[in-house]
Amino acid sequence: MSGQDLDDGRSAKRSRIGIESPNFAGHHAGPTSIGNQDGMGETEFFEPFYWRKKELQEKRTGLSRDEIQRRDSEKRADAMREMERLNAQRAQREREYKARTAQNSSQFHTDSSAVREWVAKEDQFDLEQMKLRAKIRMREGRAKPIDILVLNWMWADPERQRVADDDEDAGLESDLSDVPRALKDLSLTGLEEIKQEILTFVKLERDAETNEYWRNALIVCDDRIQKLQSDRDTRHADASILAETDAMLSSKSAEELLQLQRQIREKLRSGEPLDVEYWENLLHRIVVWRSVAKLNQVHAAVQKHRVSGVAQRQRNVAKRHTNELAQECEKSDDTEESGPDTWTQDMEPTLVKEQNLSYEQRKLPIVTLVSQWSAILAARRSVLRTTHAPRAETMRKETENKQESAEDRLFRLESEREMNNEEETFNQDVELPTKQHYHWTDKYRPRKPRYFNRVHTGYEWNRYNQTHYDSENPPPKVVQGYKFNIFYPDLIDASRPPTYKILREDSNDTVLLRFSAGPPYEDIAFRIVDRAWEFSHRRGFRCVFERGVLQLHCTSESSLT
Repeated sequence: MSGQDLDDGRSAKRSRIGIESPNFAGHHAGPTSIGNQDGMGETEFFEPFYWRKKELQEKRTGLSRDEIQRRDSEKRADAMREMERLNAQRAQREREYKARTAQNSSQFHTDSSAVREWVAKEDQFDLEQMKLRAKIRMREGRAKPIDILVLNWMWADPERQRVADDDEDAGLESDLSDVPRALKDLSLTGLEEIKQEILTFVKLERDAETNEYWRNALIVCDDRIQKLQSDRDTRHADASILAETDAMLSSKSAEELLQLQRQIREKLRSGEPLDVEYWENLLHRIVVWRSVAKLNQVHAAVQKHRVSGVAQRQRNVAKRHTNELAQECEKSDDTEESGPDTWTQDMEPTLVKEQNLSYEQRKLPIVTLVSQWSAILAARRSVLRTTHAPRAETMRKETENKQESAEDRLFRLESEREMNNEEETFNQDVELPTKQHYHWTDKYRPRKPRYFNRVHTGYEWNRYNQTHYDSENPPPKVVQGYKFNIFYPDLIDASRPPTYKILREDSNDTVLLRFSAGPPYEDIAFRIVDRAWEFSHRRGFRCVFERGVLQLHCTSESSLT
């Protein structure tokens, strides 16, 4: 069968089923370019397409062509409305996305600004804390090398750095050397350590002038580290040339060094035949010595403000002491007018023989009348040479205050400890039956130690109490333990700790617990319940003497069964 016969057969088959060939018309399916012969489809692209086979199938269902076209028109209208709705939703989503993006961007900028502000405040707080630590260490006499640099800048401009009255002692009484000298005395390890601290100040300091001060200190520190790491300069300059260069530059001011630096840079840019290595080394040394000159200017201002600060403080102290002395003089005048002069035996002491003196009195220095008058005249001349005479307290008063403060502090710390519901204070000592005579009474004044004790009470749920009592109606509380805290801050022989012992009497219910320490403290005793103790530290037993406090904590055996 030839190709022509095959095409004729296919055409006949299409004719039998009612389909036109090749460009059949049928059910309307929208624009098409099928059958377009010009290749572009511009003629038939917008012509309606009818699907003949589907139209025949729909005719079998009883639908006419008009009904089919009306239904297709409705479908196209629904599709157009759906497409418009989807386009509107897409446009709405795009608008919402843009709004969210703008809001997020605004919130991001706001948060970023807040974070930057918080970071700046945190850096400022860290900076103030570092300065405060430097003041405290300088005032307490344990200054670090970095503290000298901090105090130098603070006293360079006290008003700008807000140096308060309570900060005047920081750097006034101590020797505040200049920064180059302070760095020169450090070892390589100390220089590397202080370099990291200087870098911290460079990072945290926001003020331009202050930051320049720390950068100058960093330049000098780096130069000192390089000198210690190698005997030669980093540019391998000759040692003698380097020494001559430093000697020439050390006598110039910062302005002169800046002018010399500009001249050398112009010379290097001129293109003349020069020893480039020498001039570059000279530029490097100029940078270092310019920083040294600026630091020396800062130290000169520091010295000026410190002198004026010391003078002002002395004037304030003298004025305050003058007012206090005037008030005391007025009080003494009122006292003299109010009553007659009183006379005591102490004003005219009687002479005693040396063999009648106690051991402590024999150790006192012997002062003759001539030596006493010489000391008085020397003290008067010393007072006349000073601009003001600050009032000094006596050594005896300071010693008494120191002893009293030590005991008061130990007593206060123990009394402020929180007690639970099962503890009560137990501060009733017992007078010993016989007054003991100590062999050291002629040398020290005996006294009783201070104490703060607690008694631990609770319920004992033995068989009898379990039968007759319950949790709502508990039995009477009984003593289950003690906590003794005896204070010996002024013990003469601290190498021998205090001891305790139990003294039994005729009573079967109580015993005496006696503590002995040694001079200058008397023995002290407490009456406690006669019960066996648990000596295991797991059961709360503690017997320790440290920092002038004897702690004895004990628990009864019956309270744990």
